[in-house]
Amino acid sequence: MKTAPFKAAPRIALYTYVVIIAILVVFPVAYAAAGAFHTVPAAGNAGQGKWGLENFATALDRAPLLKQGLNSALVTLAQTGLQLLTAMLAAYALVFGQLKRPGLWFGIFLVTLMIPGETNVVANYLTIRSAGLFDTLVAVFLPFGASGYAIFLLRQAFLNFPKEIHEAAVLDGCSPLGFLFRFLLPLCRPAIMTVALTSAIAAWNGYMWPLIVTESPEVRTIQVGVSSLADEASVDVGSVLAGLMLVSIPTILLVIFGQKFLAKGLTQGAGR
Repeated sequence: MKTAPFKAAPRIALYTYVVIIAILVVFPVAYAAAGAFHTVPAAGNAGQGKWGLENFATALDRAPLLKQGLNSALVTLAQTGLQLLTAMLAAYALVFGQLKRPGLWFGIFLVTLMIPGETNVVANYLTIRSAGLFDTLVAVFLPFGASGYAIFLLRQAFLNFPKEIHEAAVLDGCSPLGFLFRFLLPLCRPAIMTVALTSAIAAWNGYMWPLIVTESPEVRTIQVGVSSLADEASVDVGSVLAGLMLVSIPTILLVIFGQKFLAKGLTQGAGR
């Protein structure tokens, strides 16, 4: 009986740690939500402020967030689609293709994961300028049409695909693209969804590159548009927090509805 408190100590410590981490994670979100819906009275005016959607109306009035949100949605769809297409074809070639030394090619793709993206900014910018794509939506997503991380995830998933099914499909006269779209992709759906979710979240949250290659408010993405709310001489904290809430909603929804695919997709192929 005397040792019971000592046995419960690790569990208590674990629960305490989880509660502290939860508070640290939830507090910024709760603060942003409260500040977005609470309007502070102007200096010199009496009153305690009020709750409502006034901050959201102010944010939409100060920046074209709706147009920029549409731009972000288009960029997200285009960038995610390109990364999925290139990753599927590259992973298929690495696993089922007749490539010589596929390990060497896979190593080349892995090297791209070790190079910081900031080192490519100048080269990509000069390329976009020379191609006449500056200040266009194409310039925002085109340099990210392929992803070494996406190729890595799909290659690992394809390695676990039963070889017998592939051999049977080939003997039955199925073409490579037919096998890819009729057999491989449906059975590797968790990995496909994981790549789509990670690519979509990264595309939606992009900030530095859209800021560099765009200058018109009507062409910029919503991440850049929200940051412009804090560039005014007199910063309205409520409208900035309202803009942050608008930006965060799509990412939160993607994570909530796609978490089961993330868990399955990240573990699929972990044994190879």
